[in-house]
Amino acid sequence: MGKPRKEQSHDSIFASNPFADGFLEWMDSPDGQQYNEISGVLWKLMEGVHLDAQRRQLIWPDSKRLDLDQSVQRIQKLHPDFPRDDVEESIINWIEMGYDPENYSEKQLDELDKLTERWIADHLRKAKSSKKRTRTRYS
Repeated sequence: MGKPRKEQSHDSIFASNPFADGFLEWMDSPDGQQYNEISGVLWKLMEGVHLDAQRRQLIWPDSKRLDLDQSVQRIQKLHPDFPRDDVEESIINWIEMGYDPENYSEKQLDELDKLTERWIADHLRKAKSSKKRTRTRYS
């Protein structure tokens, strides 16, 4: 007979964590499953893409340089059933976590992180302000 198993500590960050519970619930929802599908397709599509973080452009395998909004449009032409916001969020997640250039030094990776953080923050701030802007009868 083996050793009795140790009970898992209830002090785990996942035990009774409303954020974790809500996230797991969302992941099981139709919206969460759709987002996972979109992310899987998109990350596969992004395999040959590189970043020019200084110019805030994605460089596609066909050498086209597109900004984030143009890249969203490009993907939506290929997958018109993917919601724009989900595509945009997936690209941002890829920029933050998925882009892993080979042969970068630690210093270059740090610089890339700084540039992409500013790029994404500016993009989200711009998107938020354009959504807040109220329309007049003349706009």
